[in-house]
Amino acid sequence: MAEFSKQYQDAFDFDWNDFDYEEIFNDLKSNEAVGQICEGLGTLAVAKSEDGRMLLGVESEENPEYIQWVSLETAIERSRSLGTEE
Repeated sequence: MAEFSKQYQDAFDFDWNDFDYEEIFNDLKSNEAVGQICEGLGTLAVAKSEDGRMLLGVESEENPEYIQWVSLETAIERSRSLGTEE
């Protein structure tokens, strides 16, 4: 079953969410990450950078086997440009 984040719900005016990346992020220590897929955003994981920023893992454009770390804003824009909005 597909899962959707609160961030996707807020950005795309979606009806519901299954989890909140911000809550997961708040539990992480610097340089930690956890896998959590959001079908709507196309994100695979959330991480806390060394300087405390939230980063989301997405499939790399050059190699789908690789994960690229991006900001929430970039993940939302990427989702819009890929046409994954419901």
